[in-house]
Amino acid sequence: MVVAGAVVALRNTDTPTEQEPPPPTPIQTIVKEFVNDSALAPKPGNRPERPADLSVLPGPHRLQVTWAAKTPGYEVQLRGEGGVIRNQLIADNAVQFDGLEDTVEYQVEVRAVDSFGQRSDPSVIRKRPSDNRPDESRYALVDHFDGDVVPDPARWRLANNAACARMSRGVGDDSHRLMISAACGNESVALRSRTPLQLKDNGGELGRLMIETDCPPRDGELLFDLVPGPADLIDSGLPPGTVRVKITPDSVTLPGAEPVAIPRRTGLSSRWELVLRTDGLSLWRDGTKVASSGFVPTWTSATPLFGFAGPPNGLSYIGVDAIGLSSAETPAFVPPPRISATNAGKATRTELMSGVLGGQLRMTVRTTLREPMEPFTVEIAGRSFPARPAVDGHVFAPTYRFPIVADLPADALVLSGDRRELRITVRGANPNISPVVQHADLELIPDPAGKPAPDQAEPPSEPAERPRLVLASLNTTFLDAAGRKIENNELSSRGRVVLEVTAEGLAMHAGLAGIEVFVDAQRIVGIPTNKDGPGVAGQWRIALNSAAFPPGPHNVEVKAISTDPNVPPGYTTTTWSIPR
Repeated sequence: MVVAGAVVALRNTDTPTEQEPPPPTPIQTIVKEFVNDSALAPKPGNRPERPADLSVLPGPHRLQVTWAAKTPGYEVQLRGEGGVIRNQLIADNAVQFDGLEDTVEYQVEVRAVDSFGQRSDPSVIRKRPSDNRPDESRYALVDHFDGDVVPDPARWRLANNAACARMSRGVGDDSHRLMISAACGNESVALRSRTPLQLKDNGGELGRLMIETDCPPRDGELLFDLVPGPADLIDSGLPPGTVRVKITPDSVTLPGAEPVAIPRRTGLSSRWELVLRTDGLSLWRDGTKVASSGFVPTWTSATPLFGFAGPPNGLSYIGVDAIGLSSAETPAFVPPPRISATNAGKATRTELMSGVLGGQLRMTVRTTLREPMEPFTVEIAGRSFPARPAVDGHVFAPTYRFPIVADLPADALVLSGDRRELRITVRGANPNISPVVQHADLELIPDPAGKPAPDQAEPPSEPAERPRLVLASLNTTFLDAAGRKIENNELSSRGRVVLEVTAEGLAMHAGLAGIEVFVDAQRIVGIPTNKDGPGVAGQWRIALNSAAFPPGPHNVEVKAISTDPNVPPGYTTTTWSIPR
């Protein structure tokens, strides 16, 4: 006898189910080779040659590695006592390893990586860091940023637009350095020395200053500004008498002289020294003079500003290894409070700062309005105080940063709100028009009879971490059958055309799994770039048959995919016009 049974479950449709949500779509980390009938993709060739002339320059807690090769990228491995401790994909012919032990010998292996991820045999060298430093006897003040507090706020202040940057001791690989991280668009940030540069004739030498840093990056700038007044943040509208030295990856410019070309050396720290003499200026890099000028300043004391400007995307991560000044008379320091220029309204809680006799409020203002602005005033807790140019004779002009200062008595230092901040409002000649306060800082005068409360000071920045790695940036160019660029991507006739895709690298990058090309959202090409391991950068020429597409404009998108699921893809788009 056959017995058949059935169980019927009746579900109330009004009762919510406990179904798990569908799993997220897997993140793409692989590119499969693919070509449709309208395209012809390039193929890998021979593996690249190993890099030549591998060299290592040791320094305190670091190794600087350089080599000669002409491939799109390189894989560099640093081996210590426990095996591989650093593995980096870079596009430059140089790399710097920081945060190393001076007593350990390290092995460096460099492999060339082509556009398809093929690797060469390694070039190998062994070296240990060195604690030897260049002669610093001519500097009365030297900071290697290796003290208990980094940075020392009594020595250094960071000026930037609306808190777009911060400075702190680095972590991990950068633990022996001062790090400045910024996202300031096309604006520069400035590291201000609270110690003025005092000029004094010493056998023809008036003074000097030094910075050892990996700035400027590619497409960035390093600036030496000596301002004869209490300025924190300036731009090309220089205050009268300012000495500006501009350093780019390819040139240096001194006052009164034309730009001088220099060898490109990005990704490595260099020691830059500016020497002021009775017969002019000279600029030195790592002990070699690179430029000079007959310019002699007329002042005897100035505020040193070290300015940093990043690449066009405004993202910077700058390491500073040392700074030196030939003078060391640093003013007494009282930690300043947080300053707010965006909320000057009445606060339910106020208190006077303790342990101070007064202070000088240093501000940088700007406006695009072509209205009379001077004289400026500063309002604090309902009281108004005059503000003057930081440098005598400096005339306000729209669009430029303009440094001003205001002297404040002790009873004007009113801290408001739970954050204990000094709330200010800056007004121009017309009280209804206020300039934008890009930066504000406060130099306080200590009261010998009192002691500042520690919770009045602005809290220090958290340690800076390296930004996440990104893929090399993509660019596309259309070429005709002879390899000539097609202007405006407009074909003169139907037929064969070449799409040239370039992934341009800037120093260290995330691994590249491959690229994909889409025309009007349809994938036509997939090129893997991880044959022996992740790619770095490269160039690929893809032949397209324009006759396979209808006449008119078409959207072309190139997508770069990383081998790291935490790295977002890169994109570039363009249009392509096909004639009838």
